[in-house]
Amino acid sequence: MGRGYLVTSTDTGVGKTVITAALVGVWRRRGIDAVAIKPVQSGAIEAKGRLVPEDVVFYRHVAGLPQSIDELNLYRFTPAVSPHLAAKLSGERVEPSRVVDFCREVLQRHELVLVEGAGVLCVPLSGPDFTVADLARELSLPLLVVARPGLGSINHTVLTVAYAQNRGLPVAGIIINGLKAGEAGTAEKDNPGIIATMTGVPVLGIVPYLPGVSVEKGSADGLVETVENTVVWEDLVPRI
Repeated sequence: MGRGYLVTSTDTGVGKTVITAALVGVWRRRGIDAVAIKPVQSGAIEAKGRLVPEDVVFYRHVAGLPQSIDELNLYRFTPAVSPHLAAKLSGERVEPSRVVDFCREVLQRHELVLVEGAGVLCVPLSGPDFTVADLARELSLPLLVVARPGLGSINHTVLTVAYAQNRGLPVAGIIINGLKAGEAGTAEKDNPGIIATMTGVPVLGIVPYLPGVSVEKGSADGLVETVENTVVWEDLVPRI
């Protein structure tokens, strides 16, 4: 089975989809058979009579993935709420075994896989007995945590890592996303070092805010190049 990571974050809207797509884009440029999947997506949009998971569309655009949407996403729902509730409102149910099998099949076919979680670690995929954290445990995947740069990030990141470690989930690294040029104050400059010390997990990079990047608009100007230059992506590549 190929190597992989589950990408989570400290909160919603932190940018884990952006980081996921960019990392896969960097790896593929380097000749690595990498792919990103999102097994469960809430807040899918309707287009041409079908539900479209925007995050997966973004992966395909940014990383040049040849796979179809159905090969990268299993469940998609319109309501922009927790997947267990989105499924209920849609008259469906997320089956844990199907999600796990879907991810395992992709992991078996590729050298390096990023599995993006829905929301954060404690988000229920089918209910309280099958959360994003449970999916990571079933797949035996280490985590990548995407965090904000500013005030509050220390608490959110330390709690996220502590919860993961308490559940027996290894955390491979933290990536701070969205640092705005000219707005990096004392807290933003101090946070990475404090977070690394308090968690014992390396901060793999600090990605600047890129105004031209939007998942909803499908725009990614300079994203892959920026992540390639600001994240220690080599440390996540399997050693032969």
